[in-house]
Amino acid sequence: MTSPDDNSHATEVRERWSRPENASALAAIRDALTGDGDRHALVRDWTRPWSAENDLAGIPLEGAVLSGRDLTGAHLSYADLRGCDLRGCDLTDAQLTGTDLRGAKLAGATLTRVNAGLSDLTGADLGDAGADDAVLSRARLVGTVLRGASLRRARLVAADLTDADLTGADLSDAVLISARTEGAVLTGTRLEGARRGSLRP
Repeated sequence: MTSPDDNSHATEVRERWSRPENASALAAIRDALTGDGDRHALVRDWTRPWSAENDLAGIPLEGAVLSGRDLTGAHLSYADLRGCDLRGCDLTDAQLTGTDLRGAKLAGATLTRVNAGLSDLTGADLGDAGADDAVLSRARLVGTVLRGASLRRARLVAADLTDADLTGADLSDAVLISARTEGAVLTGTRLEGARRGSLRP
Protein backbone atom coordinates (compact mmCIF):
# COMPACT_ATOMS: atom_id res chain seq x y z
CA MET A 1 0.00 0.00 0.00
CA THR A 2 1.27 3.49 -0.88
CA SER A 3 2.00 5.55 2.22
CA PRO A 4 0.65 9.10 2.78
CA ASP A 5 4.21 10.40 2.38
CA ASP A 6 4.48 8.70 -1.03
CA ASN A 7 1.19 10.29 -2.14
CA SER A 8 2.32 13.70 -0.91
CA HIS A 9 5.62 13.46 -2.79
CA ALA A 10 3.88 12.29 -5.97
CA THR A 11 1.48 15.22 -5.82
CA GLU A 12 4.30 17.68 -5.20
CA VAL A 13 6.51 16.58 -8.08
CA ARG A 14 3.57 16.47 -10.50
CA GLU A 15 2.10 19.83 -9.56
CA ARG A 16 5.37 21.76 -10.01
CA TRP A 17 5.15 21.19 -13.78
CA SER A 18 1.65 22.71 -13.94
CA ARG A 19 2.58 26.00 -12.28
CA PRO A 20 2.33 28.95 -14.72
CA GLU A 21 5.85 30.12 -13.91
CA ASN A 22 7.22 26.75 -15.01
CA ALA A 23 5.38 26.54 -18.34
CA SER A 24 8.31 27.76 -20.43
CA ALA A 25 10.75 25.41 -18.69
CA LEU A 26 8.44 22.44 -19.30
CA ALA A 27 8.09 23.34 -22.99
CA ALA A 28 11.85 23.68 -23.42
CA ILE A 29 12.63 20.43 -21.59
CA ARG A 30 9.96 18.56 -23.53
CA ASP A 31 11.37 19.89 -26.82
CA ALA A 32 14.87 18.84 -25.78
CA LEU A 33 13.69 15.34 -24.89
CA THR A 34 11.89 14.84 -28.18
CA GLY A 35 14.49 16.64 -30.31
CA ASP A 36 18.22 17.23 -30.16
CA GLY A 37 18.45 19.74 -27.31
CA ASP A 38 20.53 19.47 -24.16
CA ARG A 39 17.93 18.44 -21.58
CA HIS A 40 20.64 18.00 -18.92
CA ALA A 41 21.59 21.69 -19.09
CA LEU A 42 17.95 22.79 -19.08
CA VAL A 43 17.07 20.67 -16.07
CA ARG A 44 20.25 21.77 -14.26
CA ASP A 45 19.26 25.40 -14.77
CA TRP A 46 15.65 24.78 -13.76
CA THR A 47 16.57 22.94 -10.56
CA ARG A 48 19.10 25.48 -9.25
CA PRO A 49 20.59 25.71 -6.67
CA TRP A 50 20.48 21.91 -6.49
CA SER A 51 21.26 21.46 -10.21
CA ALA A 52 19.84 17.93 -10.41
CA GLU A 53 20.24 17.33 -14.13
CA ASN A 54 18.26 14.06 -14.11
CA ASP A 55 15.28 15.34 -12.10
CA LEU A 56 12.28 14.77 -14.35
CA ALA A 57 10.06 13.38 -11.61
CA GLY A 58 6.37 13.94 -12.29
CA ILE A 59 6.86 15.39 -15.78
CA PRO A 60 3.82 15.14 -18.09
CA LEU A 61 4.94 13.55 -21.38
CA GLU A 62 1.85 11.64 -22.48
CA GLY A 63 2.22 10.44 -26.07
CA ALA A 64 5.73 11.84 -26.54
CA VAL A 65 8.05 10.19 -29.07
CA LEU A 66 11.31 9.44 -27.27
CA SER A 67 12.44 6.39 -29.21
CA GLY A 68 16.17 5.72 -29.10
CA ARG A 69 16.88 8.38 -26.49
CA ASP A 70 19.55 8.02 -23.82
CA LEU A 71 17.65 8.33 -20.53
CA THR A 72 20.28 6.61 -18.41
CA GLY A 73 19.77 7.41 -14.75
CA ALA A 74 16.78 9.67 -15.40
CA HIS A 75 14.50 10.32 -12.44
CA LEU A 76 11.04 9.82 -13.93
CA SER A 77 9.19 8.70 -10.83
CA TYR A 78 5.47 9.57 -10.91
CA ALA A 79 5.82 10.92 -14.46
CA ASP A 80 2.99 10.64 -16.99
CA LEU A 81 4.42 8.53 -19.81
CA ARG A 82 1.13 7.08 -21.05
CA GLY A 83 1.34 6.00 -24.66
CA CYS A 84 4.93 7.23 -25.00
CA ASP A 85 7.16 5.78 -27.71
CA LEU A 86 10.22 4.62 -25.76
CA ARG A 87 11.31 1.91 -28.17
CA GLY A 88 15.03 1.31 -28.06
CA CYS A 89 15.58 3.82 -25.23
CA ASP A 90 18.38 3.32 -22.73
CA LEU A 91 16.77 3.59 -19.30
CA THR A 92 19.56 1.87 -17.40
CA ASP A 93 19.41 2.77 -13.67
CA ALA A 94 16.38 5.01 -14.26
CA GLN A 95 13.90 5.72 -11.47
CA LEU A 96 10.33 4.93 -12.53
CA THR A 97 8.66 4.49 -9.16
CA GLY A 98 4.93 5.07 -9.49
CA THR A 99 5.30 6.11 -13.13
CA ASP A 100 2.25 5.87 -15.42
CA LEU A 101 3.38 3.87 -18.47
CA ARG A 102 0.02 2.54 -19.59
CA GLY A 103 0.10 1.67 -23.27
CA ALA A 104 3.74 2.78 -23.62
CA LYS A 105 5.96 1.25 -26.31
CA LEU A 106 9.17 -0.07 -24.77
CA ALA A 107 10.05 -2.80 -27.25
CA GLY A 108 13.79 -3.33 -27.36
CA ALA A 109 14.41 -0.81 -24.58
CA THR A 110 17.22 -1.26 -22.06
CA LEU A 111 15.79 -1.28 -18.53
CA THR A 112 18.73 -2.80 -16.67
CA ARG A 113 18.49 -2.11 -12.92
CA VAL A 114 15.52 0.20 -13.43
CA ASN A 115 13.43 0.84 -10.33
CA ALA A 116 9.81 0.68 -11.49
CA GLY A 117 8.11 -0.45 -8.31
CA LEU A 118 4.44 0.63 -8.10
CA SER A 119 4.51 1.68 -11.77
CA ASP A 120 1.55 1.05 -14.09
CA LEU A 121 2.56 -0.76 -17.29
CA THR A 122 -0.94 -1.96 -18.17
CA GLY A 123 -1.08 -2.76 -21.88
CA ALA A 124 2.52 -1.67 -22.47
CA ASP A 125 4.79 -3.40 -24.99
CA LEU A 126 8.13 -4.55 -23.58
CA GLY A 127 8.82 -7.15 -26.23
CA ASP A 128 12.54 -8.05 -26.35
CA ALA A 129 13.31 -5.45 -23.69
CA GLY A 130 16.36 -5.99 -21.48
CA ALA A 131 15.27 -5.60 -17.86
CA ASP A 132 17.80 -7.69 -15.95
CA ASP A 133 17.95 -6.82 -12.22
CA ALA A 134 14.93 -4.53 -12.59
CA VAL A 135 12.67 -3.80 -9.62
CA LEU A 136 9.02 -4.21 -10.58
CA SER A 137 7.60 -5.03 -7.18
CA ARG A 138 3.89 -4.19 -6.88
CA ALA A 139 3.87 -2.95 -10.46
CA ARG A 140 0.79 -3.36 -12.67
CA LEU A 141 1.65 -5.40 -15.77
CA VAL A 142 -1.90 -6.34 -16.74
CA GLY A 143 -2.00 -7.41 -20.37
CA THR A 144 1.60 -6.27 -20.79
CA VAL A 145 3.57 -7.77 -23.67
CA LEU A 146 6.88 -9.19 -22.43
CA ARG A 147 7.56 -11.58 -25.30
CA GLY A 148 11.26 -12.41 -25.46
CA ALA A 149 12.11 -9.94 -22.71
CA SER A 150 15.06 -10.57 -20.40
CA LEU A 151 14.05 -10.23 -16.76
CA ARG A 152 16.83 -12.19 -15.13
CA ARG A 153 17.04 -11.56 -11.38
CA ALA A 154 14.18 -9.08 -11.65
CA ARG A 155 12.08 -8.45 -8.55
CA LEU A 156 8.38 -8.85 -9.26
CA VAL A 157 7.16 -9.30 -5.70
CA ALA A 158 3.37 -8.82 -5.59
CA ALA A 159 3.37 -7.60 -9.21
CA ASP A 160 0.13 -7.98 -11.17
CA LEU A 161 0.90 -9.99 -14.32
CA THR A 162 -2.72 -10.86 -15.08
CA ASP A 163 -3.08 -11.69 -18.81
CA ALA A 164 0.54 -10.69 -19.48
CA ASP A 165 2.30 -12.31 -22.45
CA LEU A 166 5.59 -13.77 -21.23
CA THR A 167 6.16 -16.02 -24.24
CA GLY A 168 9.87 -16.80 -24.50
CA ALA A 169 10.78 -14.39 -21.71
CA ASP A 170 13.77 -15.12 -19.47
CA LEU A 171 12.89 -14.88 -15.77
CA SER A 172 15.83 -16.91 -14.53
CA ASP A 173 16.48 -16.23 -10.82
CA ALA A 174 13.65 -13.68 -10.72
CA VAL A 175 11.57 -13.19 -7.57
CA LEU A 176 7.85 -13.63 -8.26
CA ILE A 177 6.56 -14.26 -4.76
CA SER A 178 2.91 -13.17 -4.39
CA ALA A 179 2.76 -12.17 -8.08
CA ARG A 180 -0.67 -12.47 -9.74
CA THR A 181 -0.47 -14.50 -12.94
CA GLU A 182 -4.07 -15.40 -13.82
CA GLY A 183 -4.35 -15.72 -17.58
CA ALA A 184 -0.65 -15.04 -18.15
CA VAL A 185 0.93 -16.76 -21.15
CA LEU A 186 4.07 -18.61 -20.06
CA THR A 187 4.87 -20.56 -23.21
CA GLY A 188 8.62 -21.08 -23.38
CA THR A 189 9.22 -18.83 -20.38
CA ARG A 190 12.48 -19.58 -18.59
CA LEU A 191 12.00 -19.86 -14.84
CA GLU A 192 15.20 -21.62 -13.73
CA GLY A 193 16.07 -20.58 -10.21
CA ALA A 194 13.07 -18.28 -9.95
CA ARG A 195 11.44 -17.82 -6.57
CA ARG A 196 7.86 -18.08 -7.69
CA GLY A 197 5.67 -18.96 -4.75
CA SER A 198 2.54 -20.57 -6.20
CA LEU A 199 3.40 -19.69 -9.80
CA ARG A 200 3.58 -22.68 -12.11
CA PRO A 201 4.76 -22.79 -15.73
